[in-house]
Amino acid sequence: MSNKDININENNNIDKQIFKHTQQKCIICGENSYCTLNVHRIIPGKDSGTYTKYNCTNICSNCHAKVHNGEIVIDKYYNSTKGLLLRVIINGEEKFV
Repeated sequence: MSNKDININENNNIDKQIFKHTQQKCIICGENSYCTLNVHRIIPGKDSGTYTKYNCTNICSNCHAKVHNGEIVIDKYYNSTKGLLLRVIINGEEKFV
């Protein structure tokens, strides 16, 4: 994920429309319909989370509802030998995507 690819402004906020286009699919289920994709803040807005490069991910509206219902947990990005991976917990099973 480079800054140039997702168009970060002077406040480090992303352009959500460009983010959806560059990330192209739901990180949970792989849905790739632009119309169903949502830019999700990992740290919620109510907890001062902002739309920044390392606090956002693309998820479809179905998975987004599951996140807000507690069925899916999106933790945070971790550095790995494969680059940045996002830790998610789905039905009690930990995954790095």
